[in-house]
Amino acid sequence: MFGDKFYKKLNKLSPWQQTVFALALAERMYPNYRLFADTAGFGDGERFRHCLDVLWTYLTVKGSRVDLTAELESFENFIPDPNKFESYGAYPALDACVCLGAAYNSVICRIGEEASEASNASLGTVAGFAELMAERELENEELYEHELMEAEMEFQVELLERVAQPREAELIMAVRDFAAQGGVSNIGISLDA
Repeated sequence: MFGDKFYKKLNKLSPWQQTVFALALAERMYPNYRLFADTAGFGDGERFRHCLDVLWTYLTVKGSRVDLTAELESFENFIPDPNKFESYGAYPALDACVCLGAAYNSVICRIGEEASEASNASLGTVAGFAELMAERELENEELYEHELMEAEMEFQVELLERVAQPREAELIMAVRDFAAQGGVSNIGISLDA
């Protein structure tokens, strides 16, 4: 199902569903950002967590008022530029920020491509990590057969199915729990280890 068919379905999601999809990917990638922030001395894992929680609350609590533009702008100083760090971790951290930004932007300006943008950022993280582990550039076929890439595609297909339901706070919180994956990111990083 992954590929054109997947992205056609993804692009047909309603605005709130696109937000939840992108936010779920940011949630799943949170350990990538947190580990980078903790080890590189740049960024703010607590602030990233706060931004995630603010948007989850916005989506699930009726009448919650928050200036999402101000929240997103307050985080911009904590987005890493991989060219300024020797650590590979800056790349997955940046991709996590892309997903977070896509989730916020899907509410703020609603272009309609935010879920696809987040999907591609998450896939890019996994592809980059697979190539880092292989110590070489992988051919497309090798990449798509890599266990982490297969797991990522399966996760996104499952996420799409969960998000493509009628809007209910319980559903959105269940998606959040699913996305947290027990604290393990899309490249296997766990903050508990």
